[in-house]
Amino acid sequence: MCLSAKKAMGESSRSTSKGSTPMPFMPYLVVALVALAAFAWAKMFPGGMQELRLPQSVLVDPRLTAALGANASFREDSFDSHFNPTNTSPPFFQIFDRSFLAILGSSPSIHEVASNDTFAFAHEAPIYDPSLDEVFFASNDGGLLGMSDLEHNNQISKLNLSATEVATGSSVPITPLILPDTIQMTNGGTGPYRSSLLLITSGRGPLPPSIALVNPNPPHNVTVLLDNYFGRQFNSLNDIKVHPISGKIFFTDVVYGSLFHFRPAPQLPNQVYRFDPGTGAVRVVADGFDKCNGLAFSGDGNTAYV
Repeated sequence: MCLSAKKAMGESSRSTSKGSTPMPFMPYLVVALVALAAFAWAKMFPGGMQELRLPQSVLVDPRLTAALGANASFREDSFDSHFNPTNTSPPFFQIFDRSFLAILGSSPSIHEVASNDTFAFAHEAPIYDPSLDEVFFASNDGGLLGMSDLEHNNQISKLNLSATEVATGSSVPITPLILPDTIQMTNGGTGPYRSSLLLITSGRGPLPPSIALVNPNPPHNVTVLLDNYFGRQFNSLNDIKVHPISGKIFFTDVVYGSLFHFRPAPQLPNQVYRFDPGTGAVRVVADGFDKCNGLAFSGDGNTAYV
């Protein structure tokens, strides 16, 4: 398209030099830009919704689903009804932007390695430790399938990724961690951080919510970094992230523990906090939330998403 535009401009110049009526260049430029835009769209979605030829992957063209029509079957909930315009049988990756392929790679796959219909053993706080090739995770805290409540703590477990390469079906062994009572109702985690798992807990009953370091190696010794805000217990800490530039720890506190009846009535608003592990200083950085839950940063650290 750029070559066509240059050619058009050259022909227009030659016509002018011969004394004929100048041919306007602008229409050619507009046509070239429109063609360039169409080319860009074609590169993103060259064959409609299912052109993509990757295993267990479907590329959805947003242009084809932007207006479904008055007689369409619209979703009415987010739990039992899923947006699947191609009617592809799960599991599969549903892709709305081709740039996501840079993350998936050329041979993405999904397969179940562990399953339990009666126990939500892998619900929160996934942390991959490359030195051990192990993934750590926590069960649901406070829910029925989490088997945890005011009288019962939730469970932190791990699995070895090497075992997933040779396992058949959902047969990868799940190994529970035995941790002290300072770790109660783990709800979030990140890391490795200083060679440890950085966990955030909701607390249980009178036992306080906390931020703690847990050694990924047995006997999994624990170091509590924070368990109060100027002498008051947090409500039930939820999610945690380390700022990519400053290294300070940001976390959310919300009233879920009280709502699920394993924590006392809230003493503090739903807020986002910042903790400096070097100085021990903790402060509120954002408030006014209904129930602040997850937390993430942009790559440059300039934006926090709550």
